[in-house]
Amino acid sequence: MTAIELNLVPALCAAFDDGSLQLHYQPEVDLRNGSVPAMEAFLRWQHPDRGLMSPSQFMPVAEAAGLSEQVGRWVLRTAVAEARTWHEMAAGTAIRPPRLWVNVTADQLTRPSFAIEVEQLMHGRALPPGALGLEFTEQTLGLARVGVPRLLARLRSFGPAIGVDGFGTWYASLSTLDVLPLDMVKIDGRFLHAMQRDLEGEAVLASIITLAHRRRMVVTAEGVDSVVTASRLAAMHCDRAAGRLFCPPVPTDDARMIALGRGRPNRWRQRSRPAGAAAGGGTSRTAPTPADRATATGTIPMPTPAAVS
Repeated sequence: MTAIELNLVPALCAAFDDGSLQLHYQPEVDLRNGSVPAMEAFLRWQHPDRGLMSPSQFMPVAEAAGLSEQVGRWVLRTAVAEARTWHEMAAGTAIRPPRLWVNVTADQLTRPSFAIEVEQLMHGRALPPGALGLEFTEQTLGLARVGVPRLLARLRSFGPAIGVDGFGTWYASLSTLDVLPLDMVKIDGRFLHAMQRDLEGEAVLASIITLAHRRRMVVTAEGVDSVVTASRLAAMHCDRAAGRLFCPPVPTDDARMIALGRGRPNRWRQRSRPAGAAAGGGTSRTAPTPADRATATGTIPMPTPAAVS
């Protein structure tokens, strides 16, 4: 650890209590109707001098300082508490908040107490089944492969949905969809790039979507940043997409507005409408960002609250 990294340790230790360690949330948009049936939590650290930092900038320091396990527990506890808040805010209404997906590391999955922690959090916060989702990368599942199907089934029995993130980045084996008890498959961005390059890449992606649907799994594409990609995914019956085309990860207050169907994500632009025009002929409720202007030519209706699925 360098001297500069060493200087981060005291501030990181304090971040657990001073509010500078945060979760931001990115909507996953239903490509059929524009609703937001799910959101994903992303870890951020608002450093007093360096500004907003992503995990790649500070998690190596946390690991070297022996804080990675504490960070993982903090993320899970905070996500469960936020999911509970969404449901409390929606109480007495017809709104069913989005499922909140949380990334789980290999260290967490292989810890003997992890399943018990999940059970206690779910029951302690009285979260309804499906309100939370646990996301594992292919690499995480591979490193913890002994007894993984049984462990995932046990976690699932406590109420969370189970998903595999970045599908195709490690083993890229379709047999994974047969062996593991999964509710969601998140397609890695490289398949989207391959789809744009040639028909072979598109055929591979189509086969993943078809097989996942046969297993009654939801398919989500991540890193979607253009109307062309979103339209092709919709034509291939991909269920959901996330990316800056719709909305980047946003802070808690913005995420709560989305969870209640009252705010972003930014509208998906369609080529059939002029830039800035709303689906009903009015003006956009959200000022376009530079990324919006680069991709925007029209809109679909604003996202609406969706059932947890």
